[in-house]
Amino acid sequence: MNVDAWDDEAEEARLRDMEREWAANSEAGPDYYKILNVSRHASTEQVRDSYKRMSLLFHPDRHHDEESREWAHRQFNIINRAYEVLVDPRSRAAYDQLGEEGVRLSAALGHKVQSPRDLQAAFQHYARCQRIEEIELWSRSNSEITVNIDSSNIKFLSWMTKAGAYRASLPYGVDGCVSGIHMQHSFSTDLATDLLGTVTGKMLLHGPNRFSNVFGTLKYTAGINSWASVKMPALPPYIVSFRGMHQLSAYRFYTANVEQQTLNLLTPPSVSVSCGHVFGSLIGTLTMSTGNRYTLGPFWANSPTRFGSESSNKAAAAKPSHPLENIPSTVALDLFSSDSKQDSFNANVTAGIENSWIVANYTHKLDDHLSITGGLGVAGLGIPMPSDSYFRIGDGHDSQDESAAIDMASGLQGFNDARIHVEMAATMDDWTNLTWDVEINLSTGITVTIALQRLEHSIRLPILLTPILELDVAAYAMFLPVVAALSLHYAVLKPRRRRAIQQRLDELKEEQRSQLYLQRLHAEETVRLLTPSVERSRAAARAADGLVIESALYGDLPFDIAAQNSNSLHAVLDHFWNSRSALSTTDEPRACDVTLALQSLITNNQLVIACGGGKYSLPGFYDPSFGVEKSLFVRYRFHGVQHEVIVKDNEALAIPMKTHSLQSQL
Repeated sequence: MNVDAWDDEAEEARLRDMEREWAANSEAGPDYYKILNVSRHASTEQVRDSYKRMSLLFHPDRHHDEESREWAHRQFNIINRAYEVLVDPRSRAAYDQLGEEGVRLSAALGHKVQSPRDLQAAFQHYARCQRIEEIELWSRSNSEITVNIDSSNIKFLSWMTKAGAYRASLPYGVDGCVSGIHMQHSFSTDLATDLLGTVTGKMLLHGPNRFSNVFGTLKYTAGINSWASVKMPALPPYIVSFRGMHQLSAYRFYTANVEQQTLNLLTPPSVSVSCGHVFGSLIGTLTMSTGNRYTLGPFWANSPTRFGSESSNKAAAAKPSHPLENIPSTVALDLFSSDSKQDSFNANVTAGIENSWIVANYTHKLDDHLSITGGLGVAGLGIPMPSDSYFRIGDGHDSQDESAAIDMASGLQGFNDARIHVEMAATMDDWTNLTWDVEINLSTGITVTIALQRLEHSIRLPILLTPILELDVAAYAMFLPVVAALSLHYAVLKPRRRRAIQQRLDELKEEQRSQLYLQRLHAEETVRLLTPSVERSRAAARAADGLVIESALYGDLPFDIAAQNSNSLHAVLDHFWNSRSALSTTDEPRACDVTLALQSLITNNQLVIACGGGKYSLPGFYDPSFGVEKSLFVRYRFHGVQHEVIVKDNEALAIPMKTHSLQSQL
């Protein structure tokens, strides 16, 4: 194998196409549109006319010997089944959505839905629910473990920092390498058709903060565009949250979040509302949050969350074991790209009384398995948060844009703070991601975070290298791991991935060999049944100077014709005969002769094959080169003039056409 010519993305796409093609062949069954040789937009009359013609060709009474009658009977049953499905609007709509499984579902639904639009909506909803169920089987249980590491007591890291300065600045007098632990685990299950229940357990140890609780969440889904949820803890503080989302259209959505910290309504609820809009590959959201420091006339005038109130002063003096969170009011604008296959960015601008910040990140994808992200955040124009403010941790059910905004702003401590971070993310396999993040913060110093995520389970290790800004430490932490990761990726992981892809391609071909052999036998027997009637029609067409297929090849054709009629007469002839010679000398067939099969599809001196899907489902066709891009080459004669054309597997074919004439190319 020529490693230099290897295209990872192309080979992975080829592997995915092969797996998808084989899944379609084995699960969806035969293509009824190809069996009747009609397009997916064909009318009922066109389906009926094609059925009459095809059933006449394969009617068992036209064949006399027992073996031929048996083969004809099988093909006749397939044609009948295709006609029964496509001629009925309900069955056809079901087949278009889910194949044979949709037809069975249509029979189960009965007449609960009447109009074609309602029927199509029902099948789309069923298909979407099936996909969601498949994904949720992998993500019903999720967990997150975060261990904050203080590197001052790790000898092989302590040499990187300035002597004495590190330990003198240790917060809270921590004297150990582990300065904080956060653990969270949740489990979800369906309580009813549209009701999901989730139980989440959390534990936090971080300096003077100690927190543990169990949360219960109920999420109700109303259709496919709306949902609402309520979350409540089992232990104090009893913070109740109500959340909801409604998708108004394909381009606009709204979310709302209401959080109440006291069940006796001693404090006002914090309400945030977001409006999102999709601009092509960009998504923008505007979020307004009231916080919990406002009043409505006499209501909440003495709330403990208000600065300067009597209740607030008493609460600060008492220092309760579960202090209330002081949530300021803010207005935030977020913008991020939604195309994960291209370079992406996200930006957040938040304005508030106590603090405001601007954060931006840009991600560059080196390939499908490695990306580098750079980010910058600046905070200022506000009042620093009180030192005894409540410590927040996520509930594991935040929306993607909110989680991104919180993550971008995390680490910005207050007035005139700045944060720079560089992250490298690598995909180890289909389920595992590894990230290395270096954060340089004016307030907290330099932190390296190593994260490993597999499906919905993750482990994070934030390592505080130094609490002050040291450029040499930043250089070591930022550039050396990046160089090491690039070397590992291109020298070890990428070649290993190439070998795994090639091995999987070979295994997949071997798995399909026996099944494709049976398809070949069926196609050859179909052609044998068609031969007597097709030869008679060819002789009649030749005598009338009509449309006659002289030669036709389908498969991985070894000649290179990029498009229809792009070669001169002699070039086409040379290519064709070279192809026949190459096909006869190869160990495995790369193409099949479909001359008689195409002749049987001619009606009134016309042959039309609709676009879409592979042509291997046509009567007398089979797939001679599984997993390879296939073409159809046709040489035909019409009114005494020779024509030639080549089309790709998913392209339509219509003959005769003047542009196919070889005389026009002389």
